[in-house]
Amino acid sequence: MALDNFGIQFATKTLRKFYQTAVTPAITNTNYEGQIKQAGDRVRILSFLSDITLTDYTAHTDMSLEAIVDSEDELVVEKRKYYNFPIDRTEDLFTYAGDISDTLVENANKTIERTIDTYTIEKAGDAKAGNWVGIDVRLTAGRQTGASVTTTAAGGTIELQADKASGMIGHEEQPDGTNVYVGFEDPQDIGKPIRLTSGTTWATDWYKITAVTDSNTASVTNWDGATAGSDIPNGDILRRLYGGDEFTENLNGDGKPTTETRTVATGWGVEFQAGRATSIASGTIYEQMTEVSEKLDRSEIPDTDRHLTVPSQVVKILKQASELQPAIAMAYEGVILNGKVGRAAGFDVHMAAGIRVSTRLEKSTSSTTGDAVKVDGSRTYVILANHIEFMTFAYKWAESRVVDAENQFAKKYQGLHLYGAVVPALRRKNGAVLFGKI
Repeated sequence: MALDNFGIQFATKTLRKFYQTAVTPAITNTNYEGQIKQAGDRVRILSFLSDITLTDYTAHTDMSLEAIVDSEDELVVEKRKYYNFPIDRTEDLFTYAGDISDTLVENANKTIERTIDTYTIEKAGDAKAGNWVGIDVRLTAGRQTGASVTTTAAGGTIELQADKASGMIGHEEQPDGTNVYVGFEDPQDIGKPIRLTSGTTWATDWYKITAVTDSNTASVTNWDGATAGSDIPNGDILRRLYGGDEFTENLNGDGKPTTETRTVATGWGVEFQAGRATSIASGTIYEQMTEVSEKLDRSEIPDTDRHLTVPSQVVKILKQASELQPAIAMAYEGVILNGKVGRAAGFDVHMAAGIRVSTRLEKSTSSTTGDAVKVDGSRTYVILANHIEFMTFAYKWAESRVVDAENQFAKKYQGLHLYGAVVPALRRKNGAVLFGKI
């Protein structure tokens, strides 16, 4: 066999192994238009930024034309990774070139698998605001604290009113007795959901925190970043300032937190969704998975082709729980494809070992209230639960070749990988997050 065939053989076997063992091919889709030829290429994904509405029909009356806002999301092939290693025993290579060493293929595959899985699974943070499961942190409005929102061209700005006595944002005791810092933090709060609340019966929709200016001020957008559409009436930009669908109306109206005067009795506060992590254990994991599933159900996501990607520590907990919960089916033997290790709560469960499942700090705490020093929260897992439509992935092994090594009686094998992934704006609702610690 010609030495030139080594690169083709190696690339073919490694790619085949990647698509069998990596988590990414199982939890993403490749529904894009265009071709990948080089780094920086862009492929297109068509999405619509609002749902179609149904309107009452009146005979002999012209129908109103609804403005549908569509978006052509772009997937940029932004990642470029290469191999470049020497082959100095060419006489041996001719012997096994038709059967490339399994050890070499396995090693290359694991490197590709680990790198790409880490890149794609990290996009869990793009899940829809409102679809995070953890322990919510509330700053209740009262005599000393409150919050307001001002709409902007891109979304809005939420401002927390400082403690009137100290001039500082402090800590607030949560229902479990923990004192949690209720000011904005970077990076803990970036990408997380937040909403304004008034008492226990009134709240806005969930918005996504996109930037933190200081402890009192943060920028927010709608969960999909939309600034126009039939479900954003009256130029409010932020949806459901009048009331989120979990509490009151799902339409805009009077009494918005942008205009209503805050009083001692009925002020506006804020709620950070999954500000703190929930503790994952064998006795809680199944209920936590059903809560994540319910987040997808609320957005009417199909109950087929749902995936949950967890670290190896959670797989151990699931195996322990399967002894107590018959609804959890875990694999103990046989060939494992795409990291799938079991099924529970309507999800195919995939294991992503090592550092592939991303982590982040929960909100800071303090042993006392007032001006006490903040204590960093625990570093916790951001566990992705998603329907396959959540993320689009594009990958190409762009080049594979064997070239002469300068000043050596040897060859060099070189291979170039091109890939990218994106979560289209509207498809963020196909994803949810379990924010948990072990």
